Amino acid sequence: MTNSTRLRFGVLAAAAAVVAAGVLTAVPANAATTGTITLANTTYTSGSWGDGLDVTGSGFTADSVVTITVDDSTPATIDTHTVTADATGAFHEIYEPDNPLVLTTLGTMYSVSATSDQGDDSNTVALTVLLPKGIATDSPTISTADLADSNKGVSVAAAGYTPGERVTVSVDYQGRTLKGGTYTASAEGAVSFKLWLIGTAVPGPFVITVTGATSGVAQSVTVQVTGDTTDNGDDGDTTDNGDEGDDVAPAVGGNEVPAPAPAATQGAKNLPVVSG
Repeated sequence: MTNSTRLRFGVLAAAAAVVAAGVLTAVPANAATTGTITLANTTYTSGSWGDGLDVTGSGFTADSVVTITVDDSTPATIDTHTVTADATGAFHEIYEPDNPLVLTTLGTMYSVSATSDQGDDSNTVALTVLLPKGIATDSPTISTADLADSNKGVSVAAAGYTPGERVTVSVDYQGRTLKGGTYTASAEGAVSFKLWLIGTAVPGPFVITVTGATSGVAQSVTVQVTGDTTDNGDDGDTTDNGDEGDDVAPAVGGNEVPAPAPAATQGAKNLPVVSG
């Protein structure tokens, strides 16, 4: 079971508000293309370059000095690296950029391109940057009164899923498994939502599990419910997607919520990551 205090809620929740915020920005295409680059891998996890950038180039001026550039859509240059093309105008370079790849702004897109000292320009290759795997809640405890209040409830953020996949939520509580709704993972592989209890809330563990339909990734976090027994008397719909709830009270209501902005920029090795 994942302890919610091990992860920063704001970091995990960052990407879930991207669509709602409407801040996606397309990477501009170069005006001219005389060289071509390809990448062996275009998907990375925020905070790590993994095995590095594996870049193959062709069509550049023979023996020219080629600068490989990593940009984001703010726009800003993240990193540059130089390599010398061979007599045929080609190169193959595997390296780890000096600067970390850290997702810090909602909707930021990343790309790799190349130019030479002879005026050659390459195509632009887009990178997919995912948030680290993990799950967290806004608080490790909640009162029975707040759990039974649809205006409060428990806010949850989880990441490590396949972008665009459907993610289902379930809750183990009072010896029963309750349905908590279905959400779509963002482009960064994250979801963010709020849950509240419909019916009688009693003290005890409230165990939330988030499972990806295609990736199979399942992560759980426990919130301790405290206080006196509380009943909100609400027997309405238990999910966010229009399905009529079929659980006998207690049941779980839920809806997707805007996520907080990512935490301030950090070095790659400081990002919280949970395995398993």
